[in-house]
Amino acid sequence: MNNSAGFTLAELMVTIVLVGILVGAAIPTFNNVINNTQKQVNISNMETIKNTFMQYFYENHMTGNPHFPPEPENGLMDSTYKEIQLQDGRTLDNLFNGKAGLPYNSNGNPYSYYYESDTSETEFVTQRITIKDMDTDSPSYDEYVVGEI
Repeated sequence: MNNSAGFTLAELMVTIVLVGILVGAAIPTFNNVINNTQKQVNISNMETIKNTFMQYFYENHMTGNPHFPPEPENGLMDSTYKEIQLQDGRTLDNLFNGKAGLPYNSNGNPYSYYYESDTSETEFVTQRITIKDMDTDSPSYDEYVVGEI
């Protein structure tokens, strides 16, 4: 007579090996999903910064003094840069809604920001701002967004 009250050692080992294989295959997929999500959040944050700086330019254009916020001395929009007072009395952090203020990347590091003027063959001056993730540990390293007027 067979005793069918439990599992044999072989059945238990096969089950553990199969579960291990499934978990081993799921972890890299999960890590890829997390990295892609963080990359998209970072790109969205850079777009938010770009759009806010473009709106600031347009607000100042309406008063006859079109300009972007100043470039950071070290190129990074860090905590020191957030406290720079603008011509209208606001700080750069005040340009952004919410308690978080100026967004950082998913690692908590600041983005870089610079602007440039370019004169085309048609003699029109183009103002261009670039927000870039310079954090080598970030999933969006070397990604950037550009705004042009």
